[in-house]
Amino acid sequence: MTNGTESTGASGEVTKVVRTTRVELVDRNGTTRAVLGPLDSPDPMAAVFGLALLDAEGRQRVWLTLDGTGPSLVFDLAGNNIVAIGVNDPTADALHVGGYLHVTDLDGTPVLGWQVDEDGAVLGRMGGPTR
Repeated sequence: MTNGTESTGASGEVTKVVRTTRVELVDRNGTTRAVLGPLDSPDPMAAVFGLALLDAEGRQRVWLTLDGTGPSLVFDLAGNNIVAIGVNDPTADALHVGGYLHVTDLDGTPVLGWQVDEDGAVLGRMGGPTR
């Protein structure tokens, strides 16, 4: 092993550690389908780091992120965060501290939500039409 690589014989060398800012994986058509690293954020001042899976049109559909308020896993449909699960860390950016789960309808209107606050209190929300 030399300079962070090890020999694999006839096939060449394999790098043990790769350091970069962002990795993009593309499909056979050259369309970006996954991104690891800094992700787009509605707030250019808020750094968001994570893993995003993109659809064929380039829209982020699933992302696992870590930002100024904590970690989250979000599922998108038609530009709306349909399901979001995460933890708000005790930072200045977090409105509440603790775990949460939010579900919206197809228009983005909240229909179900749970939040566990720092003191263990559970906040719940339920709405939307019933069938």
